Amino acid sequence: MNSMIYKLMFVILMVVLPGFGFNTPTEYKSQISSAVPYNLDFRSGVPDAMNKINIFDNITGSFKTLNADSLPIFPGYPQQISGSTFEGGIFCNMDNDPILEIVYNIGYTVQAFNPDGTTVPGWPKTVPSYALDGAPAFGDIDGDGFGEIIVTNHGLTSGGFIYAFKRDGTPVTGFPINHGYSSRTPVLSDINNDNKCEIIVNKRIYPVGEVWIYKGDGTPLTGWPKAITHVPASSSAVGDIDGDGLKEIISESYTGLFAWKANGDSIPGFPFMMPNTDVNSYSSPVLSDVDGDGFREIIFGTHVSGGGGYVYILKKNGTILTGWPKATGNWVYGPPAVGYIDNDNILDIAVGDQVLSGTPVDYLYAWNKNGTALTGFPVGPLNAINAQIVLADIDNDNNTELICDDNTQTAGKGKFLAFNHDGTPCVNWPIETIGTTMFVTPCIADINRDNQLDIIGAGITGSGSSAATNVYIWNAGVPYNPLKIQIPIWQYNARHTGVYGEVEIVGVNNPIVNIPAGIELSQNYPNPFNPGTKISYSLDKSSYINLSVYDISGKLITVLDAGYRQPGKYEKNFEEKGLTSGIYFYRLLTESESFTKTMLYIK
Repeated sequence: MNSMIYKLMFVILMVVLPGFGFNTPTEYKSQISSAVPYNLDFRSGVPDAMNKINIFDNITGSFKTLNADSLPIFPGYPQQISGSTFEGGIFCNMDNDPILEIVYNIGYTVQAFNPDGTTVPGWPKTVPSYALDGAPAFGDIDGDGFGEIIVTNHGLTSGGFIYAFKRDGTPVTGFPINHGYSSRTPVLSDINNDNKCEIIVNKRIYPVGEVWIYKGDGTPLTGWPKAITHVPASSSAVGDIDGDGLKEIISESYTGLFAWKANGDSIPGFPFMMPNTDVNSYSSPVLSDVDGDGFREIIFGTHVSGGGGYVYILKKNGTILTGWPKATGNWVYGPPAVGYIDNDNILDIAVGDQVLSGTPVDYLYAWNKNGTALTGFPVGPLNAINAQIVLADIDNDNNTELICDDNTQTAGKGKFLAFNHDGTPCVNWPIETIGTTMFVTPCIADINRDNQLDIIGAGITGSGSSAATNVYIWNAGVPYNPLKIQIPIWQYNARHTGVYGEVEIVGVNNPIVNIPAGIELSQNYPNPFNPGTKISYSLDKSSYINLSVYDISGKLITVLDAGYRQPGKYEKNFEEKGLTSGIYFYRLLTESESFTKTMLYIK
């Protein structure tokens, strides 16, 4: 396609209001269109010699000039709200239509926006006393089948609350909790297998701290809190690391990394105390079976007073994986990004480092699981990267791109950066924001369900009482394929569990089996089963895949397999761990197809 055709296509996309395509369900299309706050009339259909487009706004009666090399912004955005934000927002479904909503903690408010920029009914919510900390979390804490929004705040040295709101903005019974100083983002996970998410938070009691788990009624889970030997450093990660089918809680203090069973029992080999005079801050752990031994490892970043940092991979017994840690030039603040980057079917790990500097001195690093740097990495020098790297195919080239924040501003404008799997800069990037993107992890989703990829992000201007956050949605202009998105949101999902591959798939009710030639999802054997069964699938071409098990309501039970797979036959074991008798679904998603089958567990 020549450049002129590309530019004309860009104009066409802009004219039809990017983000609101023909695939939007009919019953919502008129509702969305009527809410668009302005109408753009393209008087100049072809970009000029500098690739700029002249646009006339019929509502304001004024012209606007945009760069055709940048991604188009959704009408109604940016939304500017007083206050600052960090760690990013989330996307979730806050009502009964298929369109998703965006939620951000900004200053003292929890903001919720529709894709057209209007506010979700019942929102925003304002909290007293202290500004909100980290990102919101979304999950079902009371067992009613619908997610709730969980946020925390804290004072300068002590004091703070945990808030829980229904989707309509009403408080959940038992909240707020007068918890004390909890830093960073709350994490939600079903710890005790009661089909309700618990809330995992930390508590700073200088010079030490605690890790707490609350039930959905606001009371502490039996066996908690657990003490840590220094102040809390980050949000926790929650997932099964020892293969027993039960979840463990992985938490950081400033000087060490702790791991407990769900009942609060310590795990042998922990706490792990860093051996290189390094400490933890903000780089929340990520859990993934990096070495393929059937057990998840713990991946996290650190920093050294005076300069430098490390990225560690720990096995389930607290020992360091061979080839690790890897050193960085400066401090690591963002959680590691674990996924498939360079298409060799070997898991990779990416982080950025950061230091306060007047010139670019930082780098974007990427290694494979063996600790070998990927071709083209590290990328730099760059300005500081503070947030988690997002991994996704954002240009539909079947390769993974890396999207990151940047802590600078030029003439009041900040930016998100994007790099190809080989470290080269992406076309049409960076994308600009009003204010810096520092500490903001963008989101990748199809917000308005038009089968087009959308990118959500924010820029922050000022500080303290003069701070303001500008929330954006961009249309990437390529088809949406969830299997090409490995990290769509801070810590992998809206519950922020930090588990690689743990991304919920909405709507598994009334499954339809459709098996095209060459790709096959086999019936599990044995079926019915107790306690275990085998699930096989075949691929006739390379593809990103996701093989997951769900209960009859569509709730995710576990991810059996996820990532980039070569052609061949694959078999995975699924074993009952605390399930009740009944029907379960297992679903295989490839880049082009979806297959679902049922199986029966009998106690």
